[in-house]
Amino acid sequence: MRRISRYVLGIAATLSTTVAVLAAPASAAPAVANPGPGFPARYSAPYAETWNSPSALANARNATGQKYFTLAFVIAGSGCTATFNGDTSITDASWTSAINSLRAAGGDVIVSFGGASGTELGAACTSVSSLKAQYKRVVDNLNLTRIDLDIEGSTLDNTAANDRRNKALAQLQSDYAAAGRHLDVQYTLPVNPTGLEQNSISLLNNAKSNGLTVNLVNIMTMDYGSAMDMGKAATDAATALHTQLGKIWTTKTSAQLWAMEGNTPMIGVNDTQSEVFSTANASTLANFAASKGIQELSFWSLGRDKACSSNGQLSDSCSGTSQSSYQFTRTLR
Repeated sequence: MRRISRYVLGIAATLSTTVAVLAAPASAAPAVANPGPGFPARYSAPYAETWNSPSALANARNATGQKYFTLAFVIAGSGCTATFNGDTSITDASWTSAINSLRAAGGDVIVSFGGASGTELGAACTSVSSLKAQYKRVVDNLNLTRIDLDIEGSTLDNTAANDRRNKALAQLQSDYAAAGRHLDVQYTLPVNPTGLEQNSISLLNNAKSNGLTVNLVNIMTMDYGSAMDMGKAATDAATALHTQLGKIWTTKTSAQLWAMEGNTPMIGVNDTQSEVFSTANASTLANFAASKGIQELSFWSLGRDKACSSNGQLSDSCSGTSQSSYQFTRTLR
C-alpha cells in the first residue's frame, strides 16, 4: 500500500515484539490522578514518536509553547497486550513522567493506537471483551480523555477487526459515561484529494451503527502518489471530507462537520519523494483550518521538524525542506 511507508521511517523498534515486552522496566506511579486539562475547541497535536526520547515533549514545549501531542503508537506486543511501539510498557516511567510534566504545564496528550507497522490491537485481540480491556488499561493508566485510532493499510480492510474495535470502544464510552467520565474517540484515516476511499467510509458507518461517538475524523494528507501542490491537496481533501461526513452524520450542521475534522500532513519530503509539504503549504493549511473551524491540526512527525543537512532527502529525523527548527510546530499551532 502506498500509505504504509509513513511509519516505516524509524520503526525498527516496532519489530521488537519479543518476550521483552513482558519484562518491561519498573513503572512510575500512574500519570497524575486526575486527567489532563483536556483540549480546546481548536488545537494542534503533532505526532511524537514513542521510539524517540520522552524529553521531546518538553523540548518542543519549551521552544514553542506547544501544549498538546499525539503519542505514536500503541500496538500489540506479546499477543493481545497494549504496548508503546511494540516493546515498551504503557506505564513506562520515562513516558509517565513526561506526561505528568506536560499536564502540570497545562498541556495534555492523545494516545494513538495503530499506525502502519506492527500488529494493531483490533487484529491481535480476537474478542470484543479482550480488546475493550486493553483499551481500558491504557486509558486508565494514563488517565486519558481522548484516544486516536490510526487505521490504514491492510488493517483498514479487516472488516471483522473494524467491527470488533467499534463495538469495544462504544462499550467503553458507555461504561465511562455511566461512571461520570468522558472519552473522546477519533479516527485517523488515509485520504486522497478527492476524499476518503470506500473502506474508510465503511469503517465510519460501522462506528455509527455500533453506537460509537466519533469526535473527529483526522485525514492523512500525504503520500498521494505523484507531485502536486501539497497545500491545495490538503485543503481539497478537507473539503471533500466535509461532504462525506455530512452523508454519514446527516443531522450535523456544516459548522459541526468542519469541527469534526482533523488534518495531518507529512511535513517536508513525503515517502513519495516528489511530494514536498513546505512551510508555505503549512501556512495555507493553517489559514484554511482557522477559516473553517477545523478542530485539530497535526503532522508527521515531531522528530522531523528541523532541516536536514541538504534539502530533498527523506529522513526520519529531519524534514528535507527549508525551515527553521520547529517551524511546522509553530505554524500549525
